[in-house]
Amino acid sequence: MAKKPHSDSHSQTLGILWISIGLLLIALVAFFSSRKSPDAVQNDSVTDSFVQILASHEDSLRQQRQYRHYQRKTATPRHKQYRIDSTWYDTRPAVSRQPLSVELNSADTTTLQLLHGIGPAYARRIVNYRNRLGGFIRTEQLLEVYGFTPDLLAHIAPCLTLDTSNITRIPINSIPLKQLIRHPYIEYYQARDIVTLRNRGLRFHTPDDLRAVPSMADSTLQRLLPYLDFGDSSAENNSPAAQ
Repeated sequence: MAKKPHSDSHSQTLGILWISIGLLLIALVAFFSSRKSPDAVQNDSVTDSFVQILASHEDSLRQQRQYRHYQRKTATPRHKQYRIDSTWYDTRPAVSRQPLSVELNSADTTTLQLLHGIGPAYARRIVNYRNRLGGFIRTEQLLEVYGFTPDLLAHIAPCLTLDTSNITRIPINSIPLKQLIRHPYIEYYQARDIVTLRNRGLRFHTPDDLRAVPSMADSTLQRLLPYLDFGDSSAENNSPAAQ
């Protein structure tokens, strides 16, 4: 049986057509894969920006680490802290933190609060006790103020000065009983004995004369001596109550 030439030619034509179509598809795929869509370009831009932000953040963190390292190398040593009247203080000498000088017998409550560790309550107590006392002779007398501690005194002592030229003295030969018992160093029974001896005509001219007071101990007399005036000046002008 003879072959059909027309049928063979048709098959060849279809084969060539499919090959051409395949090549065209391959070319189209290659063409479009070589081009980026606008969305792809935008995504690449966002990615680049994110990478830049990360790099900038890393630089910032590195600079912060370097600064903290510098602070640790140059920082002053830490000091022990302690608590007084619900307030925290440290044990650094006050003079190392503030070039401050406070005259204890003339400073008001505002000036006293410039001292590190002295708040409004302590300042009021110091002034009130100073008025009753007639002035401070020694800075150690601050320990007689309610709540004052040796640590706090050592803390502020480098900033304190004392002027004792204006100490208010007790006119022991004329001060009334009510004013005499206001002094922190004199008990009621001691003041009563002093007034009783005065009413009997005794006058106190020297510290030894006060030894005639039965209730006057030598320790009390020694504390009182800087505040005694053995003249006959009036109580109104020289007593602690007149401040």
